[in-house]
Amino acid sequence: LWKKQPDGSWKFVVDLGISHPQSGGPQKLWHPKDKPTMSEFMPGVWKADELIEKDRRFAAAAAKGLFPAFLSFAAPDIRLYRSGSLPFIGIEKSANAFTSIKGNLTWTPIGADISRSADLGYTHGTYEITAADDPKKVIERGSYVRIWRGEPGLSLRVVLDVTNAH
Repeated sequence: LWKKQPDGSWKFVVDLGISHPQSGGPQKLWHPKDKPTMSEFMPGVWKADELIEKDRRFAAAAAKGLFPAFLSFAAPDIRLYRSGSLPFIGIEKSANAFTSIKGNLTWTPIGADISRSADLGYTHGTYEITAADDPKKVIERGSYVRIWRGEPGLSLRVVLDVTNAH
């Protein structure tokens, strides 16, 4: 994830990825949807602390039900990246990926930033999966990054979610 600096240069602010098997099928180049015009957004509407709070609300909703929370906070064209798997593309395939989690998933946002146009933002933090029958038994822990996209007339939604186990 790159961010334009005050001097006009670009520097990366997040470098997180996954390993996965090579795809057996033809490669289809992904192109983002056309970006809405700037007039459809109100710069400054979203602030980083508000985005962290949104990530916390997502976590609270997930504690009550991961699948419905995901459906509420994710964009239809979400891309979900998990180590050992090819990317899950689309809300249905991504939401179904959560059914393989055996235990309780929690996450803690650490930071966030919003683009000047307020149409994109990201959150990052740590996550933990604990055993369903023993909340003190940690099965996995790691880091996550989510990219959120503003949709005209709607709130920010998750368009990319990547985790990396430690």
